[in-house]
Amino acid sequence: MDRNAGFCAGVRRAIRGTKQILSPDSHVRGRVTAYGQLVHNKEVTDDLSARGLENLECPEDARPGDEVVLRTHGIPPQEEQLLRCRGAEIRDFTCPRVKRIHRQIREMREEGYKIIIVGDPDHPEVKGHLGHAGERAMVLPAPRDARCAPVERKIAVFAQTTITPEFFYEVVATLEHRGLEPTVVDSLCPFVGKRQRWIDRHSKAADASLILGGKNSSNTRKLHTVAAENGPAYHLSRADELDVEKILQYPVVALTAGASTSEQTIREVLSRLQAAGALIEYA
Repeated sequence: MDRNAGFCAGVRRAIRGTKQILSPDSHVRGRVTAYGQLVHNKEVTDDLSARGLENLECPEDARPGDEVVLRTHGIPPQEEQLLRCRGAEIRDFTCPRVKRIHRQIREMREEGYKIIIVGDPDHPEVKGHLGHAGERAMVLPAPRDARCAPVERKIAVFAQTTITPEFFYEVVATLEHRGLEPTVVDSLCPFVGKRQRWIDRHSKAADASLILGGKNSSNTRKLHTVAAENGPAYHLSRADELDVEKILQYPVVALTAGASTSEQTIREVLSRLQAAGALIEYA
């Protein structure tokens, strides 16, 4: 069992802050809404919804006096401006690391660099980055896209924080193979990187792997992908999805969780395994 699995610091900060806003002692008078999914974990968002958090699909739906919580992935500055124009109060829980990347992107753009983001163009974090990167920016979702993408000589390459280093630097190497000299900004999240290295190492030594976290969580899916390269791997979003008999067929199981997976979910899974006779060891 990965002793450091579960919420990263950014997710923990966002959830703690949102719960404080929703508490009876906060004296918030307007609606409390999250613009987009606060974190990619249904159990967590369902709990916040039960506490009174509403969901805001687009800035135009904001009302004067709304308390709008910004998700950990960040949003484009243009959308934040629209929210403010609608009279909303912004509660910004963008991950501090992502905020720093936004500043770096703006600085590189102002120096004349064309910004390239390596990652999923549909991911909210990447969309947020693009909002700071200017009209010349582009997203490269795979190394093959880097082989023929129209690029300039002066380019700065950033990574979606949750992709693997191998994937990121394969794209960079593809650009360099074309004779380009990109300025590479390592924007990968160290917390996510540690989890990826942990599951890579321990899944090789185990008979199977168990990954806990939201099915729409990018970093959790990456953990599952890494583990699956080394043997049987199971991705569960909730404890009630656990097939205890199937898992206990494997003598040794490596277990970790994504950055938006609650401690409660981890405890419930461990409790079910222990009740069936499993011995839990932390590494």
